[in-house]
This record gives sequence, C-alpha cells and structure tokens, in this order.
Amino acid sequence: MPQNDPRLLVGISTADDAGVYLLQDGLALVQTVDLLTPMVEDPYTFGRIAAANSLSDVYAMGGTPLTVLNIVGFPGPMDKRVLAEILRGGQDTVTEAGAVIAGGHTFNEKEIKFGLSVTGRIDPRRIVTNAAAKVGDVLVLTKPLGCGVFAQAMMTQDEVDPELYQAATRSMMQLNKAASEIMLACDVHSATDITGYGFLGHAQEMAQGSGMRLRFSATAIPLLPRVIDMAETTVDAGVAMNESSFGDKVEWRGDVSAALRNILWESQSSGGLLVSLPESRVADFRSRAGDAGILAAVVGSVVAGPAGTIEVAA
Repeated sequence: MPQNDPRLLVGISTADDAGVYLLQDGLALVQTVDLLTPMVEDPYTFGRIAAANSLSDVYAMGGTPLTVLNIVGFPGPMDKRVLAEILRGGQDTVTEAGAVIAGGHTFNEKEIKFGLSVTGRIDPRRIVTNAAAKVGDVLVLTKPLGCGVFAQAMMTQDEVDPELYQAATRSMMQLNKAASEIMLACDVHSATDITGYGFLGHAQEMAQGSGMRLRFSATAIPLLPRVIDMAETTVDAGVAMNESSFGDKVEWRGDVSAALRNILWESQSSGGLLVSLPESRVADFRSRAGDAGILAAVVGSVVAGPAGTIEVAA
C-alpha cells in the first residue's frame, strides 16, 4: 500500500527502480535491494555480475552508491572457498563503483543467492524516475539483450559458444555508472534499467508511469552474438511470466520473429539503461557513450497514445 509521508519522494506507486527518501534540503537517500542466482559457473564472475545488478537501480535513478550490505544464501555443506570468491567478486565491483561494504547477512539456503542492499545519495531536484518520458523523446538502450538465452544455455548445454560467453559476462559485469553520469549530463527525462521483467516489461512500466505510448523498432534493438539463432529453442523461464504480466499492453506490427519476441520478453541480469531524452541531446549522449566505451543504441521513441502501451514494429 503506498505511503503518503512527504519525505518519501519516490515509493512503489510507479514501480520505479529504487525508493528515494528526503534526508534534508538538497540531499536524499536512494535505496534498493536485489538478489540473483548463479548464471555462470565461475563464482568470482557471478559475484561481479550480481553486485553490478544490485547497484544498477541506484544508477537508473541518477544516484551515487555510498554503502552496501551483502546478502548471501549459501548451502551449508558447500566449500566455503566458493563463497569467498563470490564475495571477492562483489567487493571488486563495489570498489569500482566507489562505494563501501558496511556489513551483510548470510543464511543457509539450498541454492546460492547473492546480492546487495544499496544506499546512495541523490539530489532531490535531479531524481530520474521511470515516470517522466515526454512525447517526442528518443529512447536509447545502453546494453544488448540476450542474457536470458545465455543463462538458459549455461544450464542446459554442455558448452556455450565462447564469443557469446565473453560478450554476455562482459556486459553483465559492466556497471551502469558511466551511462548514468552521461544521461544526467544530457538532460534525461526518464530512465529505467532492464532486469527481471525484461525489456518489454520495464518499458511498459515506463510507459504506464509516464502516461505515454512507447514505439520500438525491433531491428534496432542490439543483441548479444548468437542469441537470435538460439532463442526459438533456448527459452528463458522469465518469458512466460513477463508475457503473461505485460502482453496485453504490447502491439506487434509486421513480422517480428518468435525468437526475437522471446528475447524482448526474457528476464535480463544486470541489463542496461533504457533512457528517454530529448531528440536534441541524442547525438551528444551517443558521442559521450562512445568515448566511454558504452553502447548507445537508438531503439525507439515516445509518442502520444493510450497510456502504458507499447508498439513493436518489424
């Protein structure tokens, strides 16, 4: 149930990425928590991915992470060196973010889970929500899709294509820090990160919160290598859940393949930012992103239409 305390600047009413609490004039706290189960066998790599995933919500709001608490579910009988490597990966990513680990909690669990509770700071006059996209805005995506296909392949196949493995892990370990700083410098109107609800699920929440319609070009959406060929038969478990939750808000125009639809619906781990910004600032955003080694794919636009709806054209 939404709370009406005036200090709660962003709560649950628009399904935003993190909560924002006014601490004093000119200073607010941004807070989030998230967990992942392993999608790779290497525990250090998993720790880096899970930490980047948790930090991403703060970056999506335009905030700066300050402190984190580790949250770990770990099987009691398992070799504790695995746990040490997961925590080392998380530590390295938190250090890269400029934040500090203040503590945490570990509990006995049948399968490994790891993530962070993150507290950051944010200027209350520059909060970036998922509910402020404007007609005429251009939509830019900062990481490729396909992590769900990759994760499913890791669970079901004896060997995953090395190019896909390298591209997927590199993308998931990449912080959204630079992308967040660039969007703030380019007069961003709205943003969200692409994680569990998939590309279309998080886009629908932006459309709903903003009272707008989002229009995407399917061929403009960047993908990890090999995933389009795999996606008809290697289907992430999140596809059915996300399509069931948001499918009635999506209109398909033209021949969008079943494989690509699956990728647009699948859950992403530590995905990129979907940024809504004025058309006049797109070139600057892409230039800065290029200098920082970040993807900046123009994937769609914000248009007038029924609130909360999405159009995907082939």
